Amino acid sequence: MTDIFDEVELLTVTYKSEYIINHCLSNINENFKITIVENSNNIYFKEKLEQRKNTKCILSGKNLGFGSAFNIGAKSIKKKYILHFNPDAMINDEIIHEMYKLAKNVKFGIISVIESNEDTKVILSDKVKLRKVESVKGFVMFIDNYECMETNYFDENFFLYLEEIDLCKRLQQKGKNIYIAENIFVKHLGGKSHDPDQKEKMEVQRNWHYLWSLFYFSKKHKGIFHAYKITLRKFISAFFKLIFYYFINTKKHTIYKIRFLGLLNSYLGNKSFFRID
Repeated sequence: MTDIFDEVELLTVTYKSEYIINHCLSNINENFKITIVENSNNIYFKEKLEQRKNTKCILSGKNLGFGSAFNIGAKSIKKKYILHFNPDAMINDEIIHEMYKLAKNVKFGIISVIESNEDTKVILSDKVKLRKVESVKGFVMFIDNYECMETNYFDENFFLYLEEIDLCKRLQQKGKNIYIAENIFVKHLGGKSHDPDQKEKMEVQRNWHYLWSLFYFSKKHKGIFHAYKITLRKFISAFFKLIFYYFINTKKHTIYKIRFLGLLNSYLGNKSFFRID
């Protein structure tokens, strides 16, 4: 007879997350097997993490972005279910068990939870509290591994942003349902997965990739004319603002320059190459 430890493996992607990852793991039973994909070549980080029972850390060697790193971890997992969580998502054993219980009673591709600014909690109910949705946020995802294998997981052209929505769309095209568990609330710190010293660098990187991903995603799912329609105003605005702020605000000039360049490179068909290490 199988149980939760036989069927569920946890997966998280880290990058400069030393300051927060141990707090996250401390609320998880060590009988759960955990795979961590670290987007660097930090051997010390790997050795420290693997002192924890049932924990494996894979070093990607360089910053691959979320989707590519997730795929490395997922393809090493043979269990029926994968519970993905961001390092700044405050999950615990109760959350894992409740998601597993829900998963056993429904056919699905992904189940996610309600994002909370307050405490992580489960509201117990006799009724199944699942709501079918078009897509979910990627901070916590309970994934049917066997179903997602058919999609080859995430589109690795994305470095950051919209990759989980893309995956949800592809799963639905294969007849797989996407759900939100309305009785599960997980505190998500948001943007806290990396060291606070990296905040400004990450903000620059996010702005480049959000605009790159927006055009790529729109073109992929709705065609190039729609992609231009929803991004062209942002492109023109970024161009004029980068010029305007050049004279009065260096930080804002940098942000709008980065937004302009992210979208320009997506227009030109260039890969999502931008990195700040």
